Amino acid sequence: MLERMRGELETDGYAVYFMAINGADAVPYQQPLIDRCAFALLQDTDAVNAWALTGGHKDDFFILDANGVVVDYLPNGGDRPTNLSMHAGYDALKAAILAVASKK
Repeated sequence: MLERMRGELETDGYAVYFMAINGADAVPYQQPLIDRCAFALLQDTDAVNAWALTGGHKDDFFILDANGVVVDYLPNGGDRPTNLSMHAGYDALKAAILAVASKK
């Protein structure tokens, strides 16, 4: 679903960049993600522990502005839906992105 959203936003002329961090325990699931995504997919490790460093969890979304500053955070299970398979979750994430996205 993220790849679909990335494509829609790009087609609509927005300068947005997506990146995902695959959990350290999810290595077996990385290749299927690589096969269907055109955005950067990073692999966390126990040594780096990026999720802990960011305070993030599975299915959380951090929205950064053009300067790399976190301007919004949608935690899984928070007050805004984040399940991208549901219209409400897809729309909530897209709205959060559009609030800071700029046209190319």
